[in-house]
Amino acid sequence: MDTHVKWRERDRLSNTPRLVIELDGNSTVWTEAQNENYYFKVSLRKLPSGEPADGDDLKDINQPRWSPEIDPGRDDFILLHHGPGNSLHRIGVEGQPRYKTDPTTMQFPTEPPSYYAAEAKDNHDRCNISHRLSFPDTWKKLLQPGHTYDLLWTGGEVSHWDWGTHTDVGTEPKGPPVIVPGGAHITFTMEEGEWPSVPRPATPPLIQASERVPGAPVLSLELSCSPTMTLTRILESRIRVVYHGLSDNDDATTGDKGSQPITFHTYAFDTSRKFRVSRRRCADESSPEAEEEWETFIDEGCCQFGIWDNPDMLMNVSENPDGRFPTLFPGESWSDVWTMTADGYSLPDDLKPGEKLRYQFGGSTLDWWDWGTAEAHAQTIVTLPGSGLELITNPKDNGGRPKGGCTGIECCGVDGGS
Repeated sequence: MDTHVKWRERDRLSNTPRLVIELDGNSTVWTEAQNENYYFKVSLRKLPSGEPADGDDLKDINQPRWSPEIDPGRDDFILLHHGPGNSLHRIGVEGQPRYKTDPTTMQFPTEPPSYYAAEAKDNHDRCNISHRLSFPDTWKKLLQPGHTYDLLWTGGEVSHWDWGTHTDVGTEPKGPPVIVPGGAHITFTMEEGEWPSVPRPATPPLIQASERVPGAPVLSLELSCSPTMTLTRILESRIRVVYHGLSDNDDATTGDKGSQPITFHTYAFDTSRKFRVSRRRCADESSPEAEEEWETFIDEGCCQFGIWDNPDMLMNVSENPDGRFPTLFPGESWSDVWTMTADGYSLPDDLKPGEKLRYQFGGSTLDWWDWGTAEAHAQTIVTLPGSGLELITNPKDNGGRPKGGCTGIECCGVDGGS
């Protein structure tokens, strides 16, 4: 591979910044992938040992003009095919460049976007500029199943740059070019078929009544929904949470608390975290005797995350904001209702008539509860993270009170309507 590298480490010029190219991409390309092209990430990274010319004390490169492109008519990025005996042959060469060279002024990030959390800002990489690139169509047609290839950066120059923090590097070079040595590469193999499916995580067991903590509030949950879903693909679900009193109530240890009301945080019954959907697909007509299994539905948003740079939220329990802190006496209930849509998030978006769904509550533990009504907690302030969508962080461990909980239940079977 070294024979294809144009610029090497020894070719760097003095009094210029040290820049390198980094490449990142998948090691396997599939012939039947939903996206047929091959994407990879190229990053221009600055190393910390560059020194400014003429004693300038601003030891940082300013806005290099650089635009990465894969052009089969140039030799910055080249495609190599692995042949017999570990030989490498360049393929996909075109006689004339496809694109006019027009470098764009880039800016190494001094600060991440404002929505980053403080910790993320401290760890933010301020030393690289990244781009997502794809193969040209002519290269894509050359890739053959069972064959291995290399994408190689052979080296290049950054002609426009300057030291300092000013924003205009001008239209003319102000010094020697910055040599960016070659050698960075990605090795990948083309394979027949499509991306292997991601293994489904095991469904956690339901919380059982035997796991209740003595002296803690006992709640049960009733879940109901329509037995069929029409082609509107919308399903309404309801829950009813009943407070039954204390678990293993012993008047000698708990006094009369078994008859007292409790106020609790409804996060324990959050629909996006505490409930699960399973599906039983339509029977295979070629094997009608085959037993269908319940399959856990993994929604499209399960791997998404958010970062909030908001300050912690302080909530007064007695104000019961958004109905988050209801009060229940023994025997009373609290209810909630919501709708789910077959959009790939709440429910599968590829449901077919005759398919069956199962909606379950997996059981939960109250992150915060206390004795008395909400009105009695005029001086009680609790703290939530800035998102307002998570567990209460203060008081920790519910102020030492036992963990109240609600056992898991299987319920609410749904048939897909036609």
